[in-house]
Amino acid sequence: MRSTSSTVPPFHEEGAWRAARSSLAEKARHDGQGVPVRIVAPLHPIFVHFSIALTSTSFAFDVLAALLGSATLALVGWWTLAASTIATVGTIATGVSSRLRLPMEEGPARAYLRTHMAIGPTFFGLLVGMSTWRAALWQRGLVAPWTYVTAMGVVVLVMTAQGYLGGELVYRFGANVRGRFTRLPNEPDVGDAQSWRAASRSPRTTSNAS
Repeated sequence: MRSTSSTVPPFHEEGAWRAARSSLAEKARHDGQGVPVRIVAPLHPIFVHFSIALTSTSFAFDVLAALLGSATLALVGWWTLAASTIATVGTIATGVSSRLRLPMEEGPARAYLRTHMAIGPTFFGLLVGMSTWRAALWQRGLVAPWTYVTAMGVVVLVMTAQGYLGGELVYRFGANVRGRFTRLPNEPDVGDAQSWRAASRSPRTTSNAS
């Protein structure tokens, strides 16, 4: 005899069950005050970390493969580079999207931004070129030669310079960060970059509750 205890509602209750589930889904898209929940965190820094980690890993494994003559290490070097090339498409796209939404006046920050925007496509072009070269080596089952490793080292240096400029835009000038998130209770309310840096360098005092 079939058990009547089932998680699936009877047919005549299916409409009410769907309505209740739809209501729960709608509430899940809002916070406690009925305000729609949106993803406000910029996506560019997320993709950036994949590009940096995968490219660096590929370079490290190809160096080890060249030193030890290991085909297994060379295989890791190839696949991590291929994954980095794919991830960097997202890095470039989200970077352009962030730039279009980023108001920035003329000054040092904008100079950093211009250089950052110029190096980005250059790095991606170099990465695609190295991936094409690396794919040819992989298809022939070869360990990457030192000429490839040296060229890849140059690409890593370009990536390092690009990452430094991006870090300066975020941590020095507060690009895509300041004004987008709720201020912490013990955080000073500062408006411009100079006051923000001064406040971050000043020691914070705490009072002991008696």
